[in-house]
Parts: sequence; structure tokens; C-alpha cells
Amino acid sequence: MRVTISGGVHGNELLGVYLVKKLQSDGLSPKELQLDLLLANPKAIKECRRYIDYDLNRSFDKAKLMQDSHIYEFERAKVIKDRLRDCDFLIDLHTTTANMGITIVLSSQEKLSENVAKILASEFEEVRILRWFSTDEGAFINSIVPASITIEVGPICQGVLDSELFFKTLKVVHRALDILQKEESMDEEVECYDIFDTIDFPRKDGEIAAMIHPEFAGRDYQLLHKGDPIFLGFDEKEYFFDRDACYGVFINEAAYYEKGIAFCLSKKSGI
Repeated sequence: MRVTISGGVHGNELLGVYLVKKLQSDGLSPKELQLDLLLANPKAIKECRRYIDYDLNRSFDKAKLMQDSHIYEFERAKVIKDRLRDCDFLIDLHTTTANMGITIVLSSQEKLSENVAKILASEFEEVRILRWFSTDEGAFINSIVPASITIEVGPICQGVLDSELFFKTLKVVHRALDILQKEESMDEEVECYDIFDTIDFPRKDGEIAAMIHPEFAGRDYQLLHKGDPIFLGFDEKEYFFDRDACYGVFINEAAYYEKGIAFCLSKKSGI
């Protein structure tokens, strides 16, 4: 099995960048696996920016991959697609400024990906599974491989490393490789969360008019009830949740400000 571990799809998410570099320096070579270590967006990594021209992790849909473009990430996506043409399983490393702990994101319903995620979530107390199957902005890097998991780790500021989360994530990655190498399986159902909608900040004339409420900040994966405060305006006006109870995730994610997302809504289910 050929397994790729990618870091630096977003160049300012340093945990993945330095985890890949550590694995390179360690000379990791698991038995039964062909391991490929990828620093995905070298220009953005060098400049410690999320991207140069466009979000690389929204650049893998067919239309972007087929067109000739001056956009660096579109051209880089073509290079990555060619490199991953023989990849059987991708572990894609990311960080978030939201209080997400270690979250395994699944972007498709695929048995091997689900199996690896389930075993990790059952063995590591801090690991949760989140399913996010679609985005209007373009396809994730995961869309070009048969099976994959994305590991989102936070809260970590952009351009910053966190030693505790680094080594926790390293253990999860080593265990994922072990699962793949031994072809372990798990039949029991495991708890997961499904993103079904996103919420923007209140706005006035296109400008943000309110911030995440202090009572809501950091409450990722905690049940959000109708009537709970979610935003606080610059005039101190409070805004309250007016939908059925669900779970907020990626709350106040810095990278999502440009996308018009204050937080995502998810429902708890099983996998």
C-alpha cells in the first residue's frame, strides 16, 4: 500500500509542515507500506502564508485541474495530482484556531477511511470524527485519492507551533500507519459529527457587525441550544441562536473569515 502524509497544504499551518519534516529526518519506513512525505505548498510554506493566490485545498475540482492558469495553487494542484496518482491512502495534516482538539475529518463515505478514523477515535480520548462531504468553493485534496483522513488540530494560532499538540498528533499519525500496515478493522459503531450548514457573522453593509460571543467561544462540540448567545455586537447587542439544537464546530476559525463563516453546524450521529 502506498501512503502519503501531506503537510503544508496551508503554508501557515506549521504543525503539519514540521511533522512531515520530522518524519523525513527520522527516516520512517514502515514495513508493508510505501511512504511518501509531501510538503504540499512550498511557496506558501516559505512565506508562512495560508496560500499565494488561492486556497490549495479548494483547488482540486476538475474545472480547476483542466484549465491553464496563472494561479499558483491551481498549477500546484496539477503537480500534486500527478504525484498522488498511485497513492492508496492520504493522511493530510492541518491546524485550526478553533478549539477542535484532534479531529479526524472524513470527506467521503469510504470504508477504509472510516475504519482508520473509527479505530483512532476509539483509542485516543481527544480524537473526534467529523464528516464534511461538500463545499461550494472547490474540491479538497482528498478528492484525488481513493481513501484518506484529514487531521485537524487545534486550537493553534496560524504561524505557531504547539509542542503538546505536536506530539499528540505524531502519536495519532504513527497509530494510523500501524492500522494500515496491519490491516486492522473495527465493526463497532463510533460517535461522529456531520456538518450540515455554516453560519456567517452578522453584517452591516457587508462589514462584520458582531463577534463570537464570549459565552460561545471555544465551545466546539458542545450542544448549542435555541436561545444561547452566539454573537456580541460592537454596540454590545447580543445575538441568539434561533435554530434547533445542534453542535458548533470550527467556531471563530481565523481562516474562515474570508469565506464568510463564523462557525459550522453539525449533528451527532454514528459511523
